[in-house]
Amino acid sequence: MLIRDIFETKIEERIEPTIKVSERQDEHKLADEIGSYVVTPTIEKFLDDFLEHYTETFFNPTSEIGVWISGYFGSGKSHLAKIASLLIENRSLEGIPVIERFEIRLPYSSSRRDSILRSLFRVSQCNTQVLAFNINTLEDSKTTPLPKLLLSQFYQSKGYSSNFIYARVIEAELDKQGKLEDLHASAEKYSKKPWVQMRKNLSYYASALYKAACDVAPDIFETPVEVSQALKNAENGELYNIQFLVGVILDDLNEQEKKLGKPCRLVLILDESGQWIGEDGTKLAQLQALVEESAIAAKGKIWIVVTTHEDMGSVYQNARALKGDMKKIEGRFFRKISLTTENIELVLEDRIFKKKLAGREEVAKVYNENPGALRGIGELANTSQKLPECSEGGFVTFYPFLPYQIHLIPEIVKGLRSAGGRGEQISGSTRTLLAITQDILRSGRRRYLDSAVGELVSFDEVYNNLAGEAEVNPETRKDLSQIETRVKEATNLTRRVAEVLYLIRGINYIPRTPDNISRLLVEHSTDNLPEIYNHIMPELKKLIDAKLVAKIGEEYEFLTPEEQNFEKDVADEKAPYKMQDLEAGLSKLEIRQILGLDRVQYRDGDFPVRVYFDETPITKDGFVQIQIFSPLSGVKLRELEERSLGREEQQTIFVLSAKSSTFQEILAYYIAVGNVVQRWKGDPHKSEEAHKIASERESKDLGKLREKVVEGLREGLKGANIVFQGSSRSLIVKNGQSPGVALESEISALYWPTLYPKYLLFKVINEHKAIPEVLNGSKSLSPDIKKLGIYDKIGQIDPHSPLIDGICSYISFRQSRNERILGADLIEEFSSPPYGWNPSAVRIGVAALVRAGSIIISINKKPFTNPADQELQNALRRSVDFNKVQLALDEVESPPLDEVRELLIRLTRMRKIDETPAALSEAMEEFASELLSKADEVIRWSQPAGLSLPRSFHSGKERFEKIVALKSPNHRVHEIYALKGNLEVDAAIIRAAITFVSKMAEEFIEMRNFASSLGSVENRLPKEGTCRSFLANWRATIKDANMVEEENWKILQGNKLSATSELEQILTLWRGDARRRAKEALERLPKDLEINGLKPDLVTELSKPLEEFINGIDKIKDIIQVSTLPDSSSSHIRELGEAIQRKKEDLQKVKVPKLTAKKVRHLNVTDVVTTGRIRDINQWEQVKGLLDQAVRKELEEGNEVELI
Repeated sequence: MLIRDIFETKIEERIEPTIKVSERQDEHKLADEIGSYVVTPTIEKFLDDFLEHYTETFFNPTSEIGVWISGYFGSGKSHLAKIASLLIENRSLEGIPVIERFEIRLPYSSSRRDSILRSLFRVSQCNTQVLAFNINTLEDSKTTPLPKLLLSQFYQSKGYSSNFIYARVIEAELDKQGKLEDLHASAEKYSKKPWVQMRKNLSYYASALYKAACDVAPDIFETPVEVSQALKNAENGELYNIQFLVGVILDDLNEQEKKLGKPCRLVLILDESGQWIGEDGTKLAQLQALVEESAIAAKGKIWIVVTTHEDMGSVYQNARALKGDMKKIEGRFFRKISLTTENIELVLEDRIFKKKLAGREEVAKVYNENPGALRGIGELANTSQKLPECSEGGFVTFYPFLPYQIHLIPEIVKGLRSAGGRGEQISGSTRTLLAITQDILRSGRRRYLDSAVGELVSFDEVYNNLAGEAEVNPETRKDLSQIETRVKEATNLTRRVAEVLYLIRGINYIPRTPDNISRLLVEHSTDNLPEIYNHIMPELKKLIDAKLVAKIGEEYEFLTPEEQNFEKDVADEKAPYKMQDLEAGLSKLEIRQILGLDRVQYRDGDFPVRVYFDETPITKDGFVQIQIFSPLSGVKLRELEERSLGREEQQTIFVLSAKSSTFQEILAYYIAVGNVVQRWKGDPHKSEEAHKIASERESKDLGKLREKVVEGLREGLKGANIVFQGSSRSLIVKNGQSPGVALESEISALYWPTLYPKYLLFKVINEHKAIPEVLNGSKSLSPDIKKLGIYDKIGQIDPHSPLIDGICSYISFRQSRNERILGADLIEEFSSPPYGWNPSAVRIGVAALVRAGSIIISINKKPFTNPADQELQNALRRSVDFNKVQLALDEVESPPLDEVRELLIRLTRMRKIDETPAALSEAMEEFASELLSKADEVIRWSQPAGLSLPRSFHSGKERFEKIVALKSPNHRVHEIYALKGNLEVDAAIIRAAITFVSKMAEEFIEMRNFASSLGSVENRLPKEGTCRSFLANWRATIKDANMVEEENWKILQGNKLSATSELEQILTLWRGDARRRAKEALERLPKDLEINGLKPDLVTELSKPLEEFINGIDKIKDIIQVSTLPDSSSSHIRELGEAIQRKKEDLQKVKVPKLTAKKVRHLNVTDVVTTGRIRDINQWEQVKGLLDQAVRKELEEGNEVELI
C-alpha cells in the first residue's frame, strides 16, 4: 500500500495554514473554517465555560470581561478567537446559521455538548458586534496610542471614513443627527465617485468632503474653510484617552439597545497583542487601562479577547511590568487558556494524519514487525525533557512522521525566529505546523505519497521546508547549500548532517551526539542505527575540518559564520599556552567540589582535613594535611616518598595523580574558550550577534567542557599513588565508586589509626542544648551527654572517665608549671592527633567540672563559678568565646560538712544524705526547689485573692533563692552554713503559708466576700454589734499581713460566726419593715379610692405592683439589696399614690399640673416625734396632733407632703 492511500483526507489538497481574525466578509470561506474546525477537549471546555459566562452576563453585570488566549505558532489561537466570535455574533453563512454548522463539529459523545448548545441557543437574546483585527499589522500601530487606534477601527466599522479626524469631528456628530447618509451622498455628488471608493483616499477628495459638510450642516459650517479649520483645531487640541473610547462605544451600544429592545455587546478581538506590546511597558499599560475601564464602566457590555504567543506572565515580564499590575488585570479576564502541543497534535491528527481503517492496519503491521527497533530509532536518547514515545498508537497516528518530530517542529521554528530577531511574529507567509507537515508530504525531497508504507520522514526535510520559506538566516542557508562544493569530499549526507545539527542547535534538552544525529536521519522503518552511525562519523569529521561544526565534549555543534570566527579565536588563544598558563586555569576550578574530599570518616567520627591541590590550599580546617598533585604536576613518586619522611610531614598524606595524554589538550581548550568568551563579551566593537554567541557558549558549552576537565582529573585520581611516612601504594577504586570516596576510604582505613591512636568517639549533635543542660544540673540528660560517660550510676561526675580525667590531668599539669591555660589550648590539645576528640565534647566536659565546682572560668580576668551565670553559659556554648577564656582547678576549702548535714536532715526530714559537698548541695537543691515552687504557687494565688503575705515569708524565700542560684557545690555549702541561723525559721514560715493556702483557700475567699458585703452596708449596721467588730478585726489582719498565722485565723473565724448570726436578725427586720409598710398601703387602698371618688374595682389593678413586691421580698438574698427593701417599699407606695392621682385626673378629664409643679417635702415621723412606737390612745392623740400641725404647715406653704 502506498502512503497516499492510507489517508482518509485528501492529502494533496493544500489546507490554508493561517486564520486571520479580521477576514469576516467571505461567507464561503468562513463556512469552511467552521466546517473544518477541530473541537478538542481543551477547546470544548473553554467554549462551554465562556459561552455560559457570556450569556449569563446579558442580564447580570460583570467585571470579568476578558479572554486571554496564548500558544505558540500554529496552535490555533486566532482560529479559536474567530470561531468563538462567530458563535456569539449568531450569524448565518450561506443561509445556514453558524450554530447549526458548528453543532456537527461537537463530538456526540461529549459530556459538554448539551451544555454548549444550551448556551448557543441563548445567544440570540443579545445583539453582539465583533471588531476583530491583528493589532500588530494595523497602519501606524507601533506609534499610534491604543485609544486612537481602536476608535479609528470602531468608526470604520460604522461606515465612517478612514480619516480619523474627519470621522470623529464630522461623521460621528452628523451620524447622531441622522445625517450620515446625506453627508456621504453629498460627497459623492461633488466627487462624482461612490463613497466606498472615496473613503480609501480621503485626502484626494478633501474638497468634496468639505463642501458636503457645509451642505449637510450649514448652521455650523458656512464655508469649506471653516470645515478645514475645525479639523485642524481638533487635530491639535483634542486628546483621545481610554475613558473617551469606552464612553463613545457605550453611547453607541445604549442607542442600539433602545432601538432593538435587547442587550447589545461589542467584542474587541486584539489578535497578536503580544507582538504589538513587545518590550514596551507603555503599550501594556494602555491595554491594561482598556481592560480596567471596560470592566468598571461597561460592566459586561464591552468584551476584550487577547491572543499572544506567550502567557500573561511572560508578556508582563517582557514589558518589564510590575507583578502587582498583572494581578490587577488578571482578575478582569474570565478565562486564560493556553493552547499546547497536545491541542495542535489533535488538530493535525484530524486534518492531516487521519487514516482509513485499512491504512491504520497497514501502518500498525509495519510497527509490529519490529517494535523494539522502531522504538530505538523513533526516540531520541538522553533528553533532559520528556518527548513523546514511539508507541504503536503514536507511530500509527503521526506516520510517516515520528511522534517526537511533531513535538520538535514548533520548538525549532520558534528558535529560528528568535535567533533571527523576528520574535514570534506570524503573518500570512509564516509556517504553521499544519503547513509544514503537509508540504513535506506533498513536495518534500523524496516522493513520500508514492512510496510504500514503511518509508519515514527524515528530519532534514524540515530544514528543506523552512529554508524554502525564508525561515533560515540567509547567510547560514548559503553556507549549508554550498557544503557539497565547499567541503572536501562532501556528499549529500554531509549536507544533511549539517542541516539537522543546525535545526537542533537551539534545543538545549537534546544531546547533539552521533547517536541522536543518526536517529534524525532515519529514512525507513528497517534502517539500521549502527550503520547510519558509521556513515555519519566521517561526515562529522569533514564538517569539523571545514570549521562548520565543533565538537564540544561528546556533542557536536553547528557553527554559524560568526561562531566559526569564535572557534578561530579559540585556536589562536590556546596556541601559545605554557604549563604555567594551564596550572593557573586549573586552579580556578572548584577543586574542592571536584575532589569531594574535605573530611575523613573514622569510627563514626568526622575529621576535617587540610587539602592542598598542586601546593595550593583548598581547605583550611583540620590537623592532617592531604597533598594532591594533578596530572599536570611534574612531581615524581620517589620525590614524594623522600619528602614524606621529614619531621614536619609526619601528619601529611601525599596523593600523586596518574598522567594523561589528552588532559592537557582538554584543559587548554576549556581555558581558551573561557578567555575568548570574556573577551568577546567585553568588546564594545563586536556585533550584537557576537555578544550573543559569547553568552551562549558561556551558558551552554563551558559547563560541558568543564565536565571533560573534571573527568580528566578524576581519571588521574583513579590511577593515583598514596604516599605516607616513606611508603607508597596504589589507590584502589571499586566499581561504581568515585575517586574521592575511594581515596577517603583508604586514608581512613590505613592511615588514621596511626595518626589518632588515642581517638575516642565523643559524638555531640547539639552542644548548644547539651552544655546548658550540664550547667543547670538537668536530671533528664540528653543522649549526647549520656554517651560521653562523664557521670557515674548515681549521677555524680566520674573523675575516672577518659574525658574528665584527660581534662583535669592536662589543666593540673599546666597549672603545676604556672602556665596559663586558655580554652583554645585545651581544644587544640584534644582535637589534634593523637586524640582527635570532638571539641564540643571537650567543652561539655569543662561544663560538668564547672557544675561540680572543680573548675573556675575567668572571662576578661573576672572569675566565674556560678553555672547559672548567663555570661559563663554563653562563653561555654560559643566556641569563639570559649577559646578566649582562662581555666583553673578550684581549690576552695569546704565548711564544716557535719553541721550542714544536720541542718539539712532537720529541713528535709531525710537522714540518707552523704557528707560530701556534691551530696549536700544536691539535697538542698531538691528541698529548696520544691519549697520555692510551692511558695511561687502561694504568691500566684494570693495576689489576685487579696491575701497579704508576711514580710518574713518574702525574706525567707529570697534566702533560699540565693542558695539555689549557686551551682558550685562548694559555694552552695558555704552559703548554707552562713545562713544556718535563718533557714529553719524561714522554712517554717513558708510552710505555714503553703498550708494555709492549700487548706483554707476557699474559706478565705468566702470570708473575704462576706467582709466585702458587710462593708457595703456598714452605715446601716448597729454601731456596737458583732458585724462591725468582725469588720474591724478583718481589716487589721489584712493590714498587718498576718492572716496565715493560725491564732489570728481562728479569731476571725469566731468573729465571722457571731457576725453571721447578727446579720440574719438584721435581714429579718429589714424584710419585715418593708413587708409591713406595703401591706398597710394595700389595706388603705379602698379608702383612698373612695376619698378620690374612684370606683372600688380599681383595687385589683392598682394593687398588683405592691403585691408582686411583697411576694418577692423573701427571694432577695443579697445583703445590699435586702438593706434597701424598706426604701423600695416606700417607693412602691409613692408610685401607688401617683397612680391613684392619674386615675382621678382621667375621671375628671381635667389636665392637672404635673406632680413636679409643687415642691415635695419628705416628712419623716421621727422628725416630728421622738418615739416611733405608740403604746396607748393618749400617746396617739399627742402624736396625731403634732403630725397634723406639721402637715398643715407644709400644705399651707404650697408644698406637697410625702410621709416616710
